[in-house]
Amino acid sequence: MRSLLWIVFALTLPIAGHGQIHVDVDAANVIGVVNPLWGDHYDVQLLHGAGGNPTVSGPKELYIDDPGFAPLMNALKPRSIRVSTGRYDDPPSADFYSTDTAVLRSSWTEWYHGPNTMAGVNDLSNFDFTYVDSLVDVVQAFGAEPFVEFAAMPFDLSSVQTPTYFGCVGWPVPCHIFSWDNAIRTAPPADNAVYGRAVYQLIKHLHITRNVIWFEAWNEPDQFPGLSPFWDGDAIQLHAMYAAIVAEVAADPLLSPYIKLGCCSFAMQSFLNLFPVQFLSTVQQEGTRMDFLSFHPYANVGGGYDPAKTEIARTWRDTYVPDAQLVNGEWGMLDPGFGSAGWNSLDYGLDRIKAIIAMQDAEITFAHAASLSDNDTTAATCCLGMFYAKPTFSAKPAAFAYMAMNLILGATERLHTLVDAPYTALACSTLDQDTLYVVVPADDPNGSTGTITVSINSLPWSTGTATRFELTMSDYANGDVLVPTAAQLIGSNSFQDSLTYLSDQGNGRLVIWELVRDDDLSIANAQHSPIRVHPNPTTQAVTIDAPFTISPRDVWITDELGRPVAVSTTAVSHGRIRIDFPRSGVHSIRIVGLEQFPVRVVVLK
Repeated sequence: MRSLLWIVFALTLPIAGHGQIHVDVDAANVIGVVNPLWGDHYDVQLLHGAGGNPTVSGPKELYIDDPGFAPLMNALKPRSIRVSTGRYDDPPSADFYSTDTAVLRSSWTEWYHGPNTMAGVNDLSNFDFTYVDSLVDVVQAFGAEPFVEFAAMPFDLSSVQTPTYFGCVGWPVPCHIFSWDNAIRTAPPADNAVYGRAVYQLIKHLHITRNVIWFEAWNEPDQFPGLSPFWDGDAIQLHAMYAAIVAEVAADPLLSPYIKLGCCSFAMQSFLNLFPVQFLSTVQQEGTRMDFLSFHPYANVGGGYDPAKTEIARTWRDTYVPDAQLVNGEWGMLDPGFGSAGWNSLDYGLDRIKAIIAMQDAEITFAHAASLSDNDTTAATCCLGMFYAKPTFSAKPAAFAYMAMNLILGATERLHTLVDAPYTALACSTLDQDTLYVVVPADDPNGSTGTITVSINSLPWSTGTATRFELTMSDYANGDVLVPTAAQLIGSNSFQDSLTYLSDQGNGRLVIWELVRDDDLSIANAQHSPIRVHPNPTTQAVTIDAPFTISPRDVWITDELGRPVAVSTTAVSHGRIRIDFPRSGVHSIRIVGLEQFPVRVVVLK
């Protein structure tokens, strides 16, 4: 059994040798809020399925129908999914890059079919929200909040009516990587006022029928201007289009205060960033509403996150739209040279967790990881997604790292932490400070031994239990998101400890400590008489002692992800139940009538 590190949340950075991390935490000093950014994802294939371009690879596979999809989403617990009304990689059929305008106009993703007039967009019979509704329904079905982006111009509202395409390099014609890579979808609107009214109708519909709140105008309009498959206009045209939407929303007092409207997922690839600066300068000069500023801080190393780009975006925000929130619309790219261990390594997941910690300082509201699922091949070195989509929908190690972070959901209070450079650290607690969590994405020590030394002061209580959980590549291979590896009673409000660890399959590990005040380890009945559950932690069984009669059918057990666990339950006496656990883990015991007071039991095998 490995030793227990008490309370700290230490973050390491990649280094050539083993790490020696020294961390000090002041549990009494709350310095901010922890935002659960690990719950945010980006996916444009939910209704189009997995697979390459159909001209080359054949039909796609709809992975949301895979039997593994719903259970894995339940374990992932996504908070927000960024989706597009008409943008997706590798079109599902050749119709999406047809030169026949009648075919393009009748695409099932088109949400407007009518004249390019104000009378046309005022007539709701000209709208078909079927595709968009279905997309939002899928997201909400697994408990996530839709973050809806509209970045493909509806055919009948476009200033261009003749399709032209970029095509695919090295693949036979006809072939196109993007669903929107023609001059019709990427053009500015023919009439900004008409387009603004049409988008207003879309926003109003989604808010009224599905309570969608977050809406984003366009995507990467500054990706190599003039050569972009995303936007063919300039910054002034983009502002005029966006301002028309803002004006329409502002004119509706029953809608305007209840939604968030922002722009524009800047790729930060124009010369000297002149495109976004010109757009934002115009926003400032015109006083245009902008609830959030979205950008893409992609990088080719680490977790695919560039903090320097985030600092640029923060400067833009502070200069031009100081009241706007910052939204990381996409991130997570790696250089192909990362190698076969890249997308499929736990280290990649650890690097993502490190980036999420860094984003806490940057005041990021959402961090939509690109992407939720693979969209192409089953090859081991592919692809960007956190889940394999073929041959069956299954999780990669990075997804397990995100699932593990759900253990700290609810611990919103960020605690003051000092760590020796070049490392960083985070500690957090629940609002009532009854539970504290410590998370360490620890680097691969590269054949040596990693060491973490911790000091924690000013715990708000002096008796409780500390449990250490770990996630390694070996755990991933066994299907275990988190494995409890040590537990110890807390008898003071100040702790010092150290942890040593080794490489596992050439990867580091994610370590999470849970410290629970002992008042949370018992249940009170209506007369405040305690129910005792002991021993806790245990190696096999616990006994429930209650001051009233309980039977085995009054007790049910779930694991750390809320899934039912089959256990052996025996009535010892009218007020005593023995529970034998089949495996290690953290389990919650609930008793009929006292469901709101679960007991958390740690089982060590």
